[in-house]
Amino acid sequence: MRKLWVFFICMMTVFSFVGCKSSDQVLFTEADSKTVVSNDGTEYIYAGSEVQVCSFGELDFLGHIKGEKKSFVHLATEIKTGMYAVGGEQDVLVRYFPDNEFFAVYVKSDLLTTEVALENCIRFELVKAPHFDNSEAIVLCDEAAECQAFLQEIQSAEKAKEAGLYDLVKQPDGSLQNCYLYGWICGVIQEDLNLFIRLDVTSYDDQAYSVLIGAEEYVLSGEWIG
Repeated sequence: MRKLWVFFICMMTVFSFVGCKSSDQVLFTEADSKTVVSNDGTEYIYAGSEVQVCSFGELDFLGHIKGEKKSFVHLATEIKTGMYAVGGEQDVLVRYFPDNEFFAVYVKSDLLTTEVALENCIRFELVKAPHFDNSEAIVLCDEAAECQAFLQEIQSAEKAKEAGLYDLVKQPDGSLQNCYLYGWICGVIQEDLNLFIRLDVTSYDDQAYSVLIGAEEYVLSGEWIG
């Protein structure tokens, strides 16, 4: 009987190690520079980098990419490379590359029906910092004509530096103070998809605001700030 108990204990130990290592399985393969395929054949296509697009929700690790090293250390924190589910769903995945603290966003190829571009956004929302959470997002516009007018207004505005926004917070030594990230304007790509284009909104001592589109920083009218 004692030998039998030892056998069962050994078997339980083996299964416990298998369970611990299950999250280290290689579950994805990079088909090309823009496509990742899971072991069940689901295809995900690249939608943009962290600075361009985003999704809301907690990340849950799914698996590594075949042939890539499984982790790296950034600022004393170990980061697993590979694919992560977002908000408990697997329609949109986040990918961490080796030795790169910035992630990329991928979408199931059969779900993305439009090009990921500002001009195609069907709604714009304001999400206030510091928490990147859209549960209390302020809807700025949600009709096609309004969205186009909103974009046109921003992109025809003065550049932040030329408009003197930096002068509002510039100190005698040349440094900038009381200039901070106010939040983000998030453009909704598709109603049924947790995928957004993210634009940083900066406050200049709460006297003026700007929004970053690509490499350009435009003045943002205070009427859009909730």
